[in-house]
Amino acid sequence: MGLFGLFGKKAQRPEPAPDEKTPGVSELESYAGMKVEITSPEGQLLFTAKLLGLRETQAELYQTAWAPISREMEEPLAVQIRGYDDRSSKAVYLEGSILPAEADHVWAVEDLTLVKTGNDRAFFRMDVNMDAGFTPVGRIGAGEEPCKLLNISVGGVRNASASTHDSGDKLLLSVKLDPEKGPSTMLCQILRIIELEAGYEYGCRFIELNGADEDRIMQIIFDLQRKKSGRS
Repeated sequence: MGLFGLFGKKAQRPEPAPDEKTPGVSELESYAGMKVEITSPEGQLLFTAKLLGLRETQAELYQTAWAPISREMEEPLAVQIRGYDDRSSKAVYLEGSILPAEADHVWAVEDLTLVKTGNDRAFFRMDVNMDAGFTPVGRIGAGEEPCKLLNISVGGVRNASASTHDSGDKLLLSVKLDPEKGPSTMLCQILRIIELEAGYEYGCRFIELNGADEDRIMQIIFDLQRKKSGRS
């Protein structure tokens, strides 16, 4: 089951096959095929992409989500590139400069550099402050409990609540992310709990997502980011 009450069917854009890994590839080349998020040095999320075609300090980004960035540029744009390496189970942080390639939805990367790897979050998080509600899954007779949505990413959400829950509990989150549409419903699981004076903050990960779900969440984040910055 993916997200429901939120996402309809979406046309699938063919994706290029990841580069084959061969013995002796460089550390950068081992990240071929990784799904990444591209942000400006100021922290603005620009687009998501597949990192492919790695050759020493050059690569290609095959864009997978809409971007608030013009492809009409004369000078390379410095960006930060963040992804998650399943092999090492670590977040990967890179830097480089991008220019539009000839093919649509493709960007050329130059001066690609590995900055660090770590155990911190691998996804861009958009801070929000929205009224929401969640219903505990598997608890007989449980009804919807009010909460406050604090941030959202492709990987999950953070919310605040006066209710007590345990790490590992599954919650059905309902929130009206777009005032012009109905509530969005997402299934998540509690990973982290912070006790506050007036309740708790719960760090949750989305579960049972598919690629179309992730792309739709990313589109929502782009829309929220654009509205927050005052752009129509």
